[in-house]
Amino acid sequence: MDENKIKFNLKMLENASNNLRKNGFNSSFFENRQKALDYILNLIGENKKVAFGGSITAEEMRLKENLNKNEIITHTPQMDLEERRKVWLKAMDSDFYIASPQAITLDGKLIFIDGTGNRCAAITWGPRHLLIIAGVNKIVKDSEEGFYRMRNISAISNNIRLNKKNPCVKTGKCEDCSSPERICNIVTILWKKPKIANCTVILINEELGY
Repeated sequence: MDENKIKFNLKMLENASNNLRKNGFNSSFFENRQKALDYILNLIGENKKVAFGGSITAEEMRLKENLNKNEIITHTPQMDLEERRKVWLKAMDSDFYIASPQAITLDGKLIFIDGTGNRCAAITWGPRHLLIIAGVNKIVKDSEEGFYRMRNISAISNNIRLNKKNPCVKTGKCEDCSSPERICNIVTILWKKPKIANCTVILINEELGY
């Protein structure tokens, strides 16, 4: 990435971070994933219950591997629905809940989409501290652009990753389908920080996740 692009992206992240703070969130931005990782590890510390909301961004940052002195709460593909439900309920009582939105608007709004809603539930109430992480690729101009990104970039990428045979995988755009494998059922928008939540948003000048 050339120097001018780096400066432009950092200024954009700074503006988004400032507006997130105006909306009640704690927010910081970082030049790269390593600096963000160091900040997160220091924030969480040790011997905490840390839950994950299925974040590819967190996987790319290797957060779980670096939080090995904490109790990790996350579901796995091998779990049946009842096992997952127990994990999701436990995650609601975590010390830190880590998730990534599908989009963050420049005026400081967070947009999430889910299939079952466990992540959407956790980011509104329950965990003691919400830790929201996002790469520069998720910054959008406004909610309209955020909805487009959510449906036509994030959702399609996740459908491919999960090997879902939904129409969007073939057409390359959201078809607002009624497929039994549909993963886009619930949308949550945080216009402001949830009233009793402690919420930190970490922005990173790298392309991470979907």
